[in-house]
Amino acid sequence: MHSTNRPIRGTIAGSAVAALLFFATACSGNSGNSGGIPYGGIIQCNPGAQVQLARPQNQTTASNVGSVEIVVNGNSNALSVSPSSWSLQVQSNGGGQSILTNGLTAVADPTGYHPFQSDFFYSGNLNQTLPTGYTWTVSLVQGQTSYQSCTPLPLGSFST
Repeated sequence: MHSTNRPIRGTIAGSAVAALLFFATACSGNSGNSGGIPYGGIIQCNPGAQVQLARPQNQTTASNVGSVEIVVNGNSNALSVSPSSWSLQVQSNGGGQSILTNGLTAVADPTGYHPFQSDFFYSGNLNQTLPTGYTWTVSLVQGQTSYQSCTPLPLGSFST
């Protein structure tokens, strides 16, 4: 007599697919307090375009820093579609808690740093002036809370 394990194999395969879909759903999302993974997800934040630190410029020393500006290559990407759902995280070399800007807003910067063929600028306010004597690393994050759906994308650093 011939025995078959098809019902068991189907159940195992179905459970594996369900687990993968659950994991994919948990790792996606648009930040905030629903969906996503606390303190950064498995995947790196990806705006869909090249991004660089514009102001203060990468590897420079600045004073009275109360906002941070980035430059993005092009305007047909996830960041340009919804800039207010992205923010910048600023972390000092001395450790401590990171500072998040408010949601990014598009800004004009005709005299700014222009590394790309098609430059678009976005700025975020820190709601404080950064203290002097530190080196600060700037990263792009999706969302404006510590509950984020992706790992921050490092963009550069500057000193105060």
